[in-house]
Amino acid sequence: MKMDMTNYSASPQTLDLVSQQDSGSRSPKHLVSSTRTGRVSKKLDSTTALACNHCRLKKVKCVVEVEGCRKCKRLNIPCIWPSEDKRKCPSSKNHIRELYQRIADLEAALESAKSTQSFTTPSRHQVSSPQSPSTYPALSVQVPSQEEDNLISRLCGRQWKLNSDEEGQYKFFGPTSSLHLTESVSSSLLGPWSHRGVTADVSSDDPIDPETQTHLLESYWKYQHTVLQVFNREEFLEGLKTRRQTTYFSKALLYCVYACAARISDRPSVRAMVIPSNDDMEDKEPFLVATATRLVDQELKRPQLTTIQALLLLSVVHCSLSKDTKGWLLTGDACRLAIDLGLHRTGEQLASTNLSPRDMKVRQITYWGCLVFDRLWALYLGRPSCLKCEDTEIRNSFLTQQDASWEKRIAFSWVTLLLATGRICDALNEEQCDTETLHALDEQLQDWYQNLDPELQYCREAHASILVLHMQYYSCKIHLHRPTANFGVRTSDTLAQCNISRQICIDNAKNIARTLQDYRNVYGDAFTLSGVALHVIATASTILIADIAERRSADAASQFSALKTCVRTLSELEKTYIVARRVRRIVQLVMRLCHFESEYVDFQHQANEVAARNPANLFHDVVHEAGADGTSFQPSNDHTGLPSLSAYSPLCIDDFLPISSQFDIMYSLESL
Repeated sequence: MKMDMTNYSASPQTLDLVSQQDSGSRSPKHLVSSTRTGRVSKKLDSTTALACNHCRLKKVKCVVEVEGCRKCKRLNIPCIWPSEDKRKCPSSKNHIRELYQRIADLEAALESAKSTQSFTTPSRHQVSSPQSPSTYPALSVQVPSQEEDNLISRLCGRQWKLNSDEEGQYKFFGPTSSLHLTESVSSSLLGPWSHRGVTADVSSDDPIDPETQTHLLESYWKYQHTVLQVFNREEFLEGLKTRRQTTYFSKALLYCVYACAARISDRPSVRAMVIPSNDDMEDKEPFLVATATRLVDQELKRPQLTTIQALLLLSVVHCSLSKDTKGWLLTGDACRLAIDLGLHRTGEQLASTNLSPRDMKVRQITYWGCLVFDRLWALYLGRPSCLKCEDTEIRNSFLTQQDASWEKRIAFSWVTLLLATGRICDALNEEQCDTETLHALDEQLQDWYQNLDPELQYCREAHASILVLHMQYYSCKIHLHRPTANFGVRTSDTLAQCNISRQICIDNAKNIARTLQDYRNVYGDAFTLSGVALHVIATASTILIADIAERRSADAASQFSALKTCVRTLSELEKTYIVARRVRRIVQLVMRLCHFESEYVDFQHQANEVAARNPANLFHDVVHEAGADGTSFQPSNDHTGLPSLSAYSPLCIDDFLPISSQFDIMYSLESL
């Protein structure tokens, strides 16, 4: 239906008519008042009918002269008079003028849109009579190569759309949300009325001094960025130089980076801005946590890519503070927002958009970060993941990029490993999982390790993120084979496959302990270790405790040494990860419930004898199924500043333990 807009053209005659109507609507009392003051108005019309801008601002009397008013001439400033007398213009008249202007703009936009659209109306002789159900042709759906982008195609189309809203932000809508698709018609076809500026200053009133900011950023790049990578460093640093909020940089994201880095700082005063002095989190939140949370809440009103990135990093902070539910929900918000912005659509699917290669790169790394966080939380809490993604989609999008940077390659390795981990979690969460499925998943893990980039292979002096990556791989192997290892099953007749699975779990638990010791040898302490390692250490500790308690291995001494490395690492990690303290207490209590005290001295003597003969044999039974090298555990040297293994007892536990239903497993182990 054609809209007739001829009666809405803005004309001076119409505005005069509105003014007359406004005047005619005044009350008789007002007319009498105007009549009484008529003589005064006539007298002042020639002199002070309208004051100049300066006198109006100062609210003083203005006397008109040839070259300006007396006040401006005395001050030697330009005397500027307003173009119209706004005192006689009612507020409704301004509103009407704006409406007429908007109508004129709409008319022009509609005319320009008509020239780019073509509608074909079928002629009457093409319309046939309705067919009976028996004569309906077979349904054949063909996807058109190109779809018209107009109101009708959006209402009835079957393709998803990535539409730009009134602020220029892309929003994703599927084919079932046709009414939502039309919301962007005014912005994509007619043009936005207002565009939100993205150049807000983020440096005003920054309470963190520049030296501390540099310290925090250096710590973040070294220990955390490439483990849980959620944004591109180049775009972030570009925004940091200008200190202006852009599509790739915001104050909320900056403070979330500060919070993550301050948690692992070696300065107690800086660490106190994130980690409270005690475990009581009912007190006021630390400065950086409260500030980052407030800024993220503000940015959620107008979300963009940096909002997703900030939510993911903030979930890490809350996880370190033992607020698992809060962190899990924040990651869920980030994943849903990623779908809202259409980050799950990549490659040729976005060819019709105006996204630049730079936009595509940032969107891709952000979505990879969402996938990694989603799978890590699913693994950590034993819950289903919320994002669906096929490994082939990630590989195809990565292989199209030539000369990918080292950061991009390790991000690709993380996301592909976690996608395999997600499939393992989905299989184990089922009530029944057949051996064929487990075997197929094991082959996928083997393929991932064998196809790993040469620069990401394991070595003792590797980058911190590479060491954590390999520990995550070892943990995945344990989770995959633990259900068939028959831990806790009292039977003498065990299948051969059960023994193989058990040995795989034990070997990978030792691999984790070996990697932890290498990390401590290179970086001096484990307090800088990524929080991802917390679940890995707990997984390895449970396997080692179970096998030692059941006394099925002749090499219990090396297992006990590996367990001691895990417990000691937890004690160092709890400086920056509050929840690590609770995990350590639980592990140590379980060790006491399994009566490890009586055998601790014997194990220690055996370990010392083996280490004295050949330190490399302390983990002599470690087998790397996927082809890892034979590097092994090395005891700490005196120059590291760390106590030797013989001086550290993993059985010294705190007096108080957290009370939770999650710890009921401890009491079931008393019968071992």
